[in-house]
Amino acid sequence: MIERIDALVLFTARLAETAAFYRAIGLPLEDERHEEGPAHLACDLGGAHVALFEAKATGDALARGHGGSSLVGFRVPSLEEAVAAVRAAGGRVEIEPQDVPWGRRAVVLDPDGRAVELNQAPH
Repeated sequence: MIERIDALVLFTARLAETAAFYRAIGLPLEDERHEEGPAHLACDLGGAHVALFEAKATGDALARGHGGSSLVGFRVPSLEEAVAAVRAAGGRVEIEPQDVPWGRRAVVLDPDGRAVELNQAPH
């Protein structure tokens, strides 16, 4: 049975833009290479390996809610600051910050159109 998430691997044809987007919301991505594998950008996030790899072909992610699409959620200390950082990095806001039972949330889109949920715990 699954004990925890071990890795989140994203492929993108827009590596520089996508790295800038995820760095803007707080992922400390650094250059990495495992033995003879491909170079990529990666970091550790709460024990999970997060990595961005150059895609072999161009293309956009499926729209949120469509079959085959995905949504990753990250906890942030300040939702307003995170959304402002997304906008500054050229990202798009799909759902503006709003109150929800678990605090506040927004949904933003990375340069490939992947939906990313940003959550702030209640104060």
